[in-house]
Amino acid sequence: MKILVICQYYYPEPFKIHEICEELVKRGNEVTVITGRPNYPDGNLFPGYDNQDKMNEIINGIHVIRTKIPLRGNNSISLVRNYFSYPRYAKKEIKKLDKEFDVVFVYQLSPVFMIKPALYYKKKYEKKVYVYCLDLWPESLKVLHIKEANPIFKVLNLICNRLYKKCDFISVTSPAFINYLNEINKVELNKLSCIPQHGENFFLKVKPYEKQDKLNITFAGNIGKAQDFECLVRAIAQIPDSYYHKLKITIIGSGSYETKFKQQVKENKLDSIFDFTGRKKIGELISYYNDTSLFLLSLEKNSNIGKTIPSKLQTYMAAGRGIIGSIDGTSADIIHNANAGMICSAGNDKELAKIVMEMVDADDNLIKILSKNSRDYFMSNFTIDKYIDKILKKLEELG
Repeated sequence: MKILVICQYYYPEPFKIHEICEELVKRGNEVTVITGRPNYPDGNLFPGYDNQDKMNEIINGIHVIRTKIPLRGNNSISLVRNYFSYPRYAKKEIKKLDKEFDVVFVYQLSPVFMIKPALYYKKKYEKKVYVYCLDLWPESLKVLHIKEANPIFKVLNLICNRLYKKCDFISVTSPAFINYLNEINKVELNKLSCIPQHGENFFLKVKPYEKQDKLNITFAGNIGKAQDFECLVRAIAQIPDSYYHKLKITIIGSGSYETKFKQQVKENKLDSIFDFTGRKKIGELISYYNDTSLFLLSLEKNSNIGKTIPSKLQTYMAAGRGIIGSIDGTSADIIHNANAGMICSAGNDKELAKIVMEMVDADDNLIKILSKNSRDYFMSNFTIDKYIDKILKKLEELG
């Protein structure tokens, strides 16, 4: 099949779409991606991508076309410009294409507007559009404290409904998303399915858990408001000083909330516990994960966004470590059903503090059991082979 992929983000940005494209090529498909200049999450262009040759290149068998969209920057105005510019620039690149494709695949993160170029291609060439939805819109606006009563929310809800309803089929990452798209976005149930994200087989390289000098709880990923680090700081601040020498919290990544997060750690005099490493390349993560006792998974409370399954859950499970979850919804269900960790409701700092202390005091065999259960669940549910089997079947049905 000839597959046109529409996604504002692509390698070297930290999303799974490049792995999906590479696997599709390995299975004999021809893939072209129309994306933006890589600048997520910090808003700065990745080194080397000011080179014109990088705007149109072949990466591991995939034809990657990059549009000259404005960068995210570090303020709301530049972010809005970035969000609204991609559909327009991608449409221009579509007009330049010298061949037709069998089907269009949209890997839909935020913003939802990245669906628009795919619908333009659908109208021009009468091809079908398959969307893999990772972020709900307009629900995602609630992270910015834009609620249902806000006129902006209402207008965007109408726009989102039109975009989603024009797509031929939508797969989502979590069962809760199906209810949202059906009830809020008015998408018919027969056009919806759930396919959880895959984890990265690369992290199977992480060694089996071995006892650490300290309980090392690791978070890896985007440091944003949605991850609710305020709850984490409040929780750790409640723990008695006598635990400090037995506890370490490693924060790997960067993002818009990083500065405020560090400030909160400092204000609560928790510098001796927290270790901020900055963002790391994927190959560098193995050594950090080898030294990890448990991973942290957290999301804000009181939002449907909390019902998503963050991709880091699959990554954590692939790495073979237990998980401390301050999270609601499907992710909490998975951790519980897999017997892969300890969970409390999102935003519950008292329960989170209690869990951390329990794990510091826990028998080392418990952490080993959680680690094994976590990886076993990954192998049974979240490998890329299982994911691509389902995605490709739908692409072939629509193509």
